[in-house]
Amino acid sequence: MQAETILQLKKISEPKQFVAKDYICCEGQPGDEMYIILKGSVGIYITSVIGTLTQVATIKEGDFFGEMAIFDNLPRSASCIALEDTITVAINKDNLEKFLEACPEIARQMLEKMSGRIRKLNNELYQNTRFVKNRFVPKFSIPTVYNSGHVVKAPYQDPHLVNEYKQKCPICGKVVTVKDLKRNILEEKSFEVDGRIIYLGCDPLWTEIISCPHCYYTNHYLKFFSINNFEYEVVEKLLFSEHKTVVEDRLERRGDFDIMVMKYLQAININEHINPGANILIGGMWRNLYWMCKDVSDKEFAKYCARNVIDKYKKAIDQDEIYDASSRAAIALSLTNMMYVCGEYKDIMRYISIATESPNEKVKNMALRVKEHLEKIQK
Repeated sequence: MQAETILQLKKISEPKQFVAKDYICCEGQPGDEMYIILKGSVGIYITSVIGTLTQVATIKEGDFFGEMAIFDNLPRSASCIALEDTITVAINKDNLEKFLEACPEIARQMLEKMSGRIRKLNNELYQNTRFVKNRFVPKFSIPTVYNSGHVVKAPYQDPHLVNEYKQKCPICGKVVTVKDLKRNILEEKSFEVDGRIIYLGCDPLWTEIISCPHCYYTNHYLKFFSINNFEYEVVEKLLFSEHKTVVEDRLERRGDFDIMVMKYLQAININEHINPGANILIGGMWRNLYWMCKDVSDKEFAKYCARNVIDKYKKAIDQDEIYDASSRAAIALSLTNMMYVCGEYKDIMRYISIATESPNEKVKNMALRVKEHLEKIQK
């Protein structure tokens, strides 16, 4: 980047400094500014289907990121983390006009990049709203198979691993306190046979759902703030007509675990209404519920959750909804284990074979062990 351009940018906005591993912005969180890198480099990360961060790009001096936030205030589509000592300047609505005048070439590149993203978002919105029209979803309730009354407290979450911030709820507009894990510094304790990762100092299953204490709107942390006008109307009506009574009843007489289960069921029900084609997202929430209920030995509800995982994950794989090999293999590994738990052996070898092709050595080795076990019991 030319020295003159850097000087102009410094006049527009006070530079911000970050050290390696610092989050500059977080996936799923709303933002209102873009960043231009004056020095250093930034990794672009998305959350994988097993909850780990996957680096998808590296941007360096002179590059920019987060440009859509200036105009739409929607959640970030990725986490941006400093890879080394990095200096950026922030462009927002207040200094946008100065930026356009002072740095026309960067502004032109930004607008070209944004136009392609806007087209993609418009296509996704059209497909989503067309798909959900007139679709029947059962009324929200707690499944009778769930054995309520688990005396389980929320697990300890190391405060050093948590980002805490406040944002307005997209439904009622009141302030919500959100706690999000710093996934780039989590330490893995073990990798389970069903694809679950156990971490030191935290349990992500208890932080992946955000709930507004005022209107009871609840969703996965990556989707909580991503509500368009069409979805807003659906969710607002749903909360008032179905969720409110169930939630208020359970909040008064249940412990941490039962309330967390209810929140997962809420998030699943909401997405079945507004985002029914999201088999990976909805299947992942059922999978988390399965793991939680397995932890407390609620076998019947765990099986109920596993059957829902099977339904969603089979659709995701069979309909080619997963584009990268690592995610496809991780989903196939979880799917295979859920099928085994439920005694559904048809096509089970096909799915575990997908898992054995994973580029992730951990997933691949675990899948090979599972495949060997399945081959023995089928002889």
